[in-house]
This record gives sequence, C-alpha cells and structure tokens, in this order.
Amino acid sequence: MKINLKSIFGSKPTPTDKPSVDKEEIEYDKHVDFYYTNIVNSIILYTYDSAKLDEMAPILIDPLTELYEELEYAFTPVCFETVFRVGLIEGSLKNELLTFKEEVDNIPTEIWDWEFIDKHETWTTIRQKSNILLNKLGVTSRTYNDDFTTIYDSEGNIIRKGKNCP
Repeated sequence: MKINLKSIFGSKPTPTDKPSVDKEEIEYDKHVDFYYTNIVNSIILYTYDSAKLDEMAPILIDPLTELYEELEYAFTPVCFETVFRVGLIEGSLKNELLTFKEEVDNIPTEIWDWEFIDKHETWTTIRQKSNILLNKLGVTSRTYNDDFTTIYDSEGNIIRKGKNCP
C-alpha cells in the first residue's frame, strides 16, 4: 500500500517554476542589445583620459560619477548574465570582465578625481586593461555608443534621442 504523505499533511504538489523563469528570460532577452551596449560603453569610458571624459559631459552630465555608475549598471547580475546566456559575449571572457569590474571597485576613493586620471599608475593600468578587454571582445571603436541615450537640455527638452530610444 502506497501512502501519499503530501496529501496526509495537507501539502499540495507545487507546479514547477520553469515556465515563469522562461517568461522572465524572454523579457530580458528582448533588451540584450541594450545590456551588451552598456557593458561595452562602460569599458570604453575607462579607455578615456580626462580630456576625453570631459568631452562626454553633454551625454554623461558628470563624467567622473558616470564613469563608476555606468560600470555598476552594466554589471547588474541579471543583465550581465543575459548577455552571456544569449551568446553576445563568449563565456570565456566572463571572468576577465568580472576581474576588471573588481579592479575598478578597488580603485582607492582618494584617486577618483580629475587630477589623477591621467597621471596615477592605477588609472593608467585600468586604461590599458580596458583597451585589452575591448580588443578581446572584438570592439575596435572607442567611441561611446549613444544609440540608447536621450540627451536633455537644462530645461528638460530633448536635444538628441538615440536611435533605439522609445
């Protein structure tokens, strides 16, 4: 005689979560080009010297702050993982990207300043590593891709809208 312990204790079998996971993945997959662009853009910014970063002010508003925040946003786990799951970046580069992120996270607070970006050894090393990483990703341009960026003036009017902005 078989006894169904779940029915004795009032537990109901739970449906598998697989369909909801698939739906969630499909939703993230729709935006994978945006996530990929964020990763590449965030690394491109680290190839720039202070003069080039300063030129980005119309797009980034505060380039030094955005330098860090772009990388944080690009490495949001679910977005970052989607780029690999979909295959836009080879899985073999995942650890190198995460190591780069960790190295940036370890930049001492006191050298997150304009006066150090061009001169400090840490920043020079980060610039070199970002260029190497972009080469491994097959990215030849060091131009920030603003296809997903909308630029506003000080009154909130749209100056330029990226081609992939709704």
